[in-house]
Amino acid sequence: MKLNGLIVIKKNYKNSKFRSQVVELCRSGIFSDQQLLSQLKISRTSLKAWHRWRSAARYMRYRLGRWLRTKPRVPMKKESDELLALKQKLAAVEKENERLKLKNEGLEIMINIAEKHRAACAV
Repeated sequence: MKLNGLIVIKKNYKNSKFRSQVVELCRSGIFSDQQLLSQLKISRTSLKAWHRWRSAARYMRYRLGRWLRTKPRVPMKKESDELLALKQKLAAVEKENERLKLKNEGLEIMINIAEKHRAACAV
């Protein structure tokens, strides 16, 4: 049986997926070490290193580490944070209220001027 049909990933010996696939084929008993060495043309020491790399602790650390990371802790909200947020909201509402008062006052002045002008023109 040829090894090339079973390995899907490009033969890049530095690629961890390729290495893990080779070691899994060896551990499952589909290929022996000698077949892997002859067909892939790798050294025995590198194959031993790949076996060590795929040991249980390192496998879990490198393979599943990115999925098992905990979420960062979010600090609990305090009453002072809520008070600060309410104060900021109150300040924004007061600012908007002041702007509307000035706008209303300006409109009243314009209406008074228009009425005086109409009264002056009517006479």
